[in-house]
Amino acid sequence: MQRRGGSIYSKAVEATTTLISETGQMPSVGEVASSIDVPETELIQLFPDMTHLIGAMAESALMLLQDLCIRIVVEADSEDPVAQFEALACAYVEWAYTYPREFRIIGAMPATQFEGSEKLVRYEKSIHDLMLKLLRRAQAKQMLAETEDLHSLVAIAHTYAYGVASKMLVGDLARWLPGRHDRDAARVALSIFIRKVLR
Repeated sequence: MQRRGGSIYSKAVEATTTLISETGQMPSVGEVASSIDVPETELIQLFPDMTHLIGAMAESALMLLQDLCIRIVVEADSEDPVAQFEALACAYVEWAYTYPREFRIIGAMPATQFEGSEKLVRYEKSIHDLMLKLLRRAQAKQMLAETEDLHSLVAIAHTYAYGVASKMLVGDLARWLPGRHDRDAARVALSIFIRKVLR
Protein backbone atom coordinates (compact mmCIF):
# COMPACT_ATOMS: atom_id res chain seq x y z
CA MET A 1 0.00 0.00 0.00
CA GLN A 2 1.38 3.40 -1.00
CA ARG A 3 2.14 5.86 1.76
CA ARG A 4 -0.12 8.94 1.81
CA GLY A 5 2.86 11.25 1.39
CA GLY A 6 3.95 9.40 -1.73
CA SER A 7 0.43 9.50 -3.11
CA ILE A 8 0.14 13.25 -2.51
CA TYR A 9 3.54 13.79 -4.13
CA SER A 10 2.61 12.04 -7.37
CA LYS A 11 -0.88 13.54 -7.48
CA ALA A 12 0.51 17.04 -6.97
CA VAL A 13 3.02 16.61 -9.78
CA GLU A 14 0.31 15.33 -12.13
CA ALA A 15 -2.12 18.06 -11.08
CA THR A 16 0.48 20.75 -11.73
CA THR A 17 0.96 19.51 -15.28
CA THR A 18 -2.81 19.35 -15.81
CA LEU A 19 -3.43 22.85 -14.46
CA ILE A 20 -0.70 24.35 -16.63
CA SER A 21 -2.18 22.55 -19.63
CA GLU A 22 -5.71 23.78 -18.92
CA THR A 23 -4.95 27.38 -18.02
CA GLY A 24 -1.62 28.11 -19.67
CA GLN A 25 -0.60 29.70 -16.37
CA MET A 26 1.56 28.61 -13.47
CA PRO A 27 -0.75 27.59 -10.60
CA SER A 28 -0.14 28.39 -6.95
CA VAL A 29 0.52 25.74 -4.31
CA GLY A 30 -2.96 26.48 -2.97
CA GLU A 31 -4.56 25.82 -6.37
CA VAL A 32 -2.70 22.54 -6.72
CA ALA A 33 -3.74 21.52 -3.20
CA SER A 34 -7.37 22.35 -3.96
CA SER A 35 -7.31 20.33 -7.19
CA ILE A 36 -6.18 17.17 -5.38
CA ASP A 37 -8.38 17.82 -2.34
CA VAL A 38 -5.70 18.09 0.34
CA PRO A 39 -5.07 20.94 2.81
CA GLU A 40 -2.57 23.49 1.51
CA THR A 41 -0.64 23.19 4.78
CA GLU A 42 -0.16 19.48 4.13
CA LEU A 43 1.07 20.01 0.57
CA ILE A 44 3.47 22.73 1.71
CA GLN A 45 5.19 20.14 3.90
CA LEU A 46 6.21 18.38 0.67
CA PHE A 47 6.54 21.42 -1.59
CA PRO A 48 7.24 24.70 0.24
CA ASP A 49 6.62 26.67 -2.96
CA MET A 50 5.98 26.27 -6.68
CA THR A 51 9.70 26.19 -7.44
CA HIS A 52 9.94 22.89 -5.57
CA LEU A 53 6.81 21.55 -7.24
CA ILE A 54 7.99 22.48 -10.73
CA GLY A 55 11.32 20.88 -9.93
CA ALA A 56 9.56 17.66 -8.98
CA MET A 57 7.58 17.74 -12.22
CA ALA A 58 10.80 18.21 -14.19
CA GLU A 59 12.46 15.34 -12.34
CA SER A 60 9.57 13.03 -13.19
CA ALA A 61 9.70 14.05 -16.86
CA LEU A 62 13.47 13.57 -17.17
CA MET A 63 13.21 10.17 -15.52
CA LEU A 64 10.73 9.19 -18.23
CA LEU A 65 13.11 10.52 -20.89
CA GLN A 66 16.01 8.55 -19.43
CA ASP A 67 13.98 5.33 -19.39
CA LEU A 68 12.76 5.89 -22.96
CA CYS A 69 16.28 6.60 -24.23
CA ILE A 70 17.69 3.43 -22.71
CA ARG A 71 14.82 1.30 -24.00
CA ILE A 72 14.97 2.63 -27.57
CA VAL A 73 18.76 2.45 -27.82
CA VAL A 74 18.71 -1.19 -26.69
CA GLU A 75 16.19 -1.96 -29.45
CA ALA A 76 18.45 -0.47 -32.16
CA ASP A 77 21.23 -2.34 -33.99
CA SER A 78 23.83 -3.00 -31.29
CA GLU A 79 26.60 -3.18 -33.91
CA ASP A 80 25.87 0.29 -35.27
CA PRO A 81 26.48 3.08 -32.72
CA VAL A 82 25.36 5.71 -35.24
CA ALA A 83 22.00 3.96 -35.62
CA GLN A 84 21.77 3.84 -31.83
CA PHE A 85 22.60 7.56 -31.62
CA GLU A 86 19.87 8.22 -34.17
CA ALA A 87 17.46 6.13 -32.08
CA LEU A 88 18.38 8.30 -29.10
CA ALA A 89 17.41 11.40 -31.08
CA CYS A 90 14.08 9.81 -32.03
CA ALA A 91 13.46 9.07 -28.34
CA TYR A 92 13.98 12.74 -27.55
CA VAL A 93 11.48 13.76 -30.24
CA GLU A 94 8.90 11.28 -28.96
CA TRP A 95 9.37 12.47 -25.39
CA ALA A 96 9.02 16.14 -26.34
CA TYR A 97 5.94 15.36 -28.44
CA THR A 98 4.34 13.35 -25.62
CA TYR A 99 5.27 15.76 -22.81
CA PRO A 100 5.31 19.21 -24.44
CA ARG A 101 4.56 21.16 -21.25
CA GLU A 102 7.35 19.49 -19.31
CA PHE A 103 9.71 19.98 -22.27
CA ARG A 104 9.02 23.71 -22.33
CA ILE A 105 9.23 24.13 -18.56
CA ILE A 106 12.57 22.30 -18.34
CA GLY A 107 13.89 24.31 -21.28
CA ALA A 108 12.89 27.57 -19.61
CA MET A 109 14.46 26.72 -16.26
CA PRO A 110 17.29 29.03 -15.19
CA ALA A 111 20.61 27.17 -15.05
CA THR A 112 20.88 27.85 -11.31
CA GLN A 113 17.52 26.19 -10.64
CA PHE A 114 18.33 23.18 -12.83
CA GLU A 115 21.80 22.71 -11.40
CA GLY A 116 20.40 23.08 -7.90
CA SER A 117 18.52 19.81 -8.30
CA GLU A 118 20.69 16.76 -7.77
CA LYS A 119 18.15 14.53 -9.51
CA LEU A 120 17.83 16.72 -12.60
CA VAL A 121 21.59 16.89 -12.98
CA ARG A 122 21.88 13.13 -12.50
CA TYR A 123 19.23 12.31 -15.11
CA GLU A 124 20.75 14.71 -17.62
CA LYS A 125 24.26 13.37 -16.99
CA SER A 126 23.03 9.82 -17.50
CA ILE A 127 21.70 10.73 -20.95
CA HIS A 128 24.85 12.67 -21.87
CA ASP A 129 27.01 9.75 -20.70
CA LEU A 130 25.03 7.45 -22.98
CA MET A 131 25.60 9.83 -25.89
CA LEU A 132 29.34 9.90 -25.15
CA LYS A 133 29.45 6.11 -24.92
CA LEU A 134 27.87 5.76 -28.36
CA LEU A 135 30.23 8.36 -29.86
CA ARG A 136 33.26 6.58 -28.41
CA ARG A 137 32.05 3.33 -29.96
CA ALA A 138 31.65 5.17 -33.27
CA GLN A 139 35.26 6.34 -32.94
CA ALA A 140 36.42 2.79 -32.23
CA LYS A 141 34.69 1.67 -35.44
CA GLN A 142 36.37 4.53 -37.33
CA MET A 143 33.05 6.24 -38.02
CA LEU A 144 34.44 9.34 -36.33
CA ALA A 145 37.93 10.79 -36.43
CA GLU A 146 40.02 10.18 -33.32
CA THR A 147 40.57 13.94 -33.04
CA GLU A 148 36.85 14.75 -32.74
CA ASP A 149 35.87 16.61 -29.58
CA LEU A 150 33.12 14.31 -28.36
CA HIS A 151 31.95 16.57 -25.55
CA SER A 152 31.43 19.38 -28.06
CA LEU A 153 29.52 17.00 -30.34
CA VAL A 154 27.20 16.10 -27.46
CA ALA A 155 26.59 19.79 -26.73
CA ILE A 156 25.93 20.55 -30.41
CA ALA A 157 23.63 17.55 -30.83
CA HIS A 158 21.67 18.49 -27.71
CA THR A 159 21.30 22.10 -28.87
CA TYR A 160 20.19 21.06 -32.35
CA ALA A 161 17.72 18.47 -31.02
CA TYR A 162 16.24 21.03 -28.61
CA GLY A 163 15.77 23.50 -31.46
CA VAL A 164 14.16 20.90 -33.72
CA ALA A 165 11.81 19.74 -30.96
CA SER A 166 10.87 23.34 -30.16
CA LYS A 167 10.01 24.04 -33.80
CA MET A 168 8.03 20.80 -33.91
CA LEU A 169 5.92 21.81 -30.92
CA VAL A 170 4.97 25.21 -32.32
CA GLY A 171 3.94 23.56 -35.60
CA ASP A 172 6.59 25.40 -37.57
CA LEU A 173 8.78 22.54 -38.78
CA ALA A 174 6.64 20.85 -41.43
CA ARG A 175 6.61 23.95 -43.63
CA TRP A 176 10.36 23.54 -44.04
CA LEU A 177 9.89 19.90 -45.05
CA PRO A 178 6.72 19.92 -47.18
CA GLY A 179 4.64 16.76 -47.21
CA ARG A 180 5.56 15.72 -43.68
CA HIS A 181 3.84 16.16 -40.35
CA ASP A 182 5.84 18.01 -37.69
CA ARG A 183 6.82 14.92 -35.69
CA ASP A 184 7.97 13.08 -38.80
CA ALA A 185 9.78 16.20 -39.99
CA ALA A 186 11.61 16.37 -36.65
CA ARG A 187 12.78 12.77 -36.99
CA VAL A 188 13.98 13.41 -40.55
CA ALA A 189 15.82 16.61 -39.56
CA LEU A 190 17.65 14.85 -36.73
CA SER A 191 18.43 11.79 -38.83
CA ILE A 192 19.97 13.89 -41.60
CA PHE A 193 22.00 15.89 -39.08
CA ILE A 194 23.35 12.78 -37.34
CA ARG A 195 24.22 10.94 -40.53
CA LYS A 196 25.94 13.97 -42.02
CA VAL A 197 27.99 14.54 -38.87
CA LEU A 198 28.69 10.95 -37.83
CA ARG A 199 29.00 9.10 -41.13
